[in-house]
Amino acid sequence: MKNISLISVYNSKEKLQEMIDSANIQTGVNIDYVSIDNSTNRFSSASQALNYGAKKAVGEVIVFLHQDIEFLDENQLLNIYEFAMNNKSVIFGSAGVKSKEEDPSGTILSGMYGGPDKSKMETIDKPTKCLTLDECLIACHRDCLDKVSFDEVVCDGWHLYGADLCLQANLVNGMSVMVVPMNIWHKSNGNADKSYFATQNKLGKKYKNKYKIINTTNGFVYTNAIRRCLLSAYRKIRYGI
Repeated sequence: MKNISLISVYNSKEKLQEMIDSANIQTGVNIDYVSIDNSTNRFSSASQALNYGAKKAVGEVIVFLHQDIEFLDENQLLNIYEFAMNNKSVIFGSAGVKSKEEDPSGTILSGMYGGPDKSKMETIDKPTKCLTLDECLIACHRDCLDKVSFDEVVCDGWHLYGADLCLQANLVNGMSVMVVPMNIWHKSNGNADKSYFATQNKLGKKYKNKYKIINTTNGFVYTNAIRRCLLSAYRKIRYGI
């Protein structure tokens, strides 16, 4: 049987159940649900919670997804499973960005629906290599997690843990990161608060001399210390963050 694990950290049973209901109509796969209740703040970070979930998962294919994802057709999980099995060294997701060197405009790569209004975000129609992925849904063959894992020190909150996983993977020989069109709906919009930019700066420090600039679906940061400090100062003056 084709076993796939869905790992989701949740604080709303209602939203989680909507995701599960949409997954339950899927065909061709056996689903292992790893639902992590964080309503009482058991875990201090997404990295900690998802590493815990990955250890409990039994599927050949692992999917880390937000509680407010809905699968819009009955074959989506089978498609994810088959892509992962045919690309065992690829970490992939439903949205992401290329590096700024490749795409200065920072266009979000996506083939899904997003936001409360269920608007179509369609900028790709085939699997496309990228630098980092949005955290709403990230999948891979379980063998990838023998080479990379969520960083519980640098990503010690609820932002950019997926971006960091991708940055690790892009530095591992033979691994790559891709956005794959998916017929799913992410029901909320992302947010970039002060903790987001604090983690972003930590990533800049972590990957000094490995990347010049780190681009994500919610902005970018320089790895050069001077340029990073200047960018932080500008954001503080301009946006108060």
